[in-house]
Amino acid sequence: MSARSDRLIRLSDDARILSEQDCESLAKRVFALASGPGETFINVMSWWNGELRWARNRTSLASDRRDIRIDIVREVGVGRGQVTTNQLDDVSLESAVRAAERTAVLSPMPHRPLPVQPPFPKVDRPKTAIWSDATYAVTPEVRGEAARALIEPAEGKGMYSAGYLEMRAGSRAMMSSKRLGGTPAPWDVPWTAWTQAQCSMTVRDKEGSGSGWAGLSSYDWTKIDAPALASRALEKCIASQHPVALEPGRYTVILEPQAVAEMIAIIETSMYREVPELGDGPWVLGHDDVIGLWRSKLGLKVLDERITIHHDPTDPLLGIFPEPWMEPLTWFDKGVLTNLAFTRDYALEKLNVNSARRPLTGYRMSGGPTSIEEMISTTTRGLLVSHFSNIRLLDGKSLLSTGLTRDGLWLIEHGKISKAVKNLRFTESPLFALNSVDQLGEPVPVFRPVKNPYESERPLMPAIVPPIKSRDFSFTSTIDAI
Repeated sequence: MSARSDRLIRLSDDARILSEQDCESLAKRVFALASGPGETFINVMSWWNGELRWARNRTSLASDRRDIRIDIVREVGVGRGQVTTNQLDDVSLESAVRAAERTAVLSPMPHRPLPVQPPFPKVDRPKTAIWSDATYAVTPEVRGEAARALIEPAEGKGMYSAGYLEMRAGSRAMMSSKRLGGTPAPWDVPWTAWTQAQCSMTVRDKEGSGSGWAGLSSYDWTKIDAPALASRALEKCIASQHPVALEPGRYTVILEPQAVAEMIAIIETSMYREVPELGDGPWVLGHDDVIGLWRSKLGLKVLDERITIHHDPTDPLLGIFPEPWMEPLTWFDKGVLTNLAFTRDYALEKLNVNSARRPLTGYRMSGGPTSIEEMISTTTRGLLVSHFSNIRLLDGKSLLSTGLTRDGLWLIEHGKISKAVKNLRFTESPLFALNSVDQLGEPVPVFRPVKNPYESERPLMPAIVPPIKSRDFSFTSTIDAI
């Protein structure tokens, strides 16, 4: 970073994100600018995004963006003020600190005595696989050559392709003026850096009758086989041309891994222990009139017995942002609900446990020995689904949801794909689908992109899931989109 502090400071090409030394230096400067007593907190996030997008076989956007966000919190007396800035010069930082102090004086918080709690246990943050030098080293020239290799197969067949390549990196550190250079508290965030590569593309014919999609994301660019994705998207487009209308109803479905992950995303948001114990959500069993409490389904079978969903933070394919007290967790064990997330306050009050349990983010789902081809050959009549879009939750208790099939839907008759069919709207619960499983395939990584690393403190949510064959999946209407 530039040594001059009277001008705006920009990240250089060699330093697209803030290093650990940069963050510590920045924290010292902010803490020195504070006037008077009171604790000062600083949350520093930096982010780089290199992308290339194309449509109709021509590049439409090539960019290299980077940003910094600094949250400064000042505690003055019983007040607390926060200001956010993205400038690192002394003048801007001092202005932000003064604004936070004025806000703290004008926003006193009611003084409530803190509950007596035991000391925090020792904080362990496992080392997770979230950084790749190969991803960070990808240049605009490399992205351009990769895009050319993705576009050429579709263009050679007279098709249109559209898609994007993105390489991202970020870093985060959250520090306190009372603990700078010392042992961080559980709510502090030691400097952590992460990367993610994303590749997504759609191929369509010039008549607009066929569409195929393929995509993959990983923290490591070398784990993404871009030519294979281009070939898969092209094959799906060719196979989905000239679809015919099919009557909605209940069908046996073969869901490709991407479709399975998109349905499980509905389950992910429900995995909290407090909700069923308040009488809501899909995991509530019922009210116990004897003890006057709501009971959850923990320990009960809620999915097919062949399904296990678990996560090990040290799994090299399932790296997520490290948090305190991370441990390997099994959420569903052979169909039995075994864990739900909870806060530390809940753990101390209800469970006599001194740490929280993190939410379900990255995960690995168990599979089986059956390939998609074998699933098709054993299906008398059913549908092969590439993936879903626009999934919305309709009912929080049953997780009944609705969404659309996209980019390839095929009718299976007598063990063979007979024709492409127009897309359908489904209205179904993922719990029903995962309780009606006939066959499971080999789990593979799927497309789980970082949408905006500033929207969430958990920017990485990888998943490894299998294809499944499920009975009586409900489709309720046809749609015209391809």
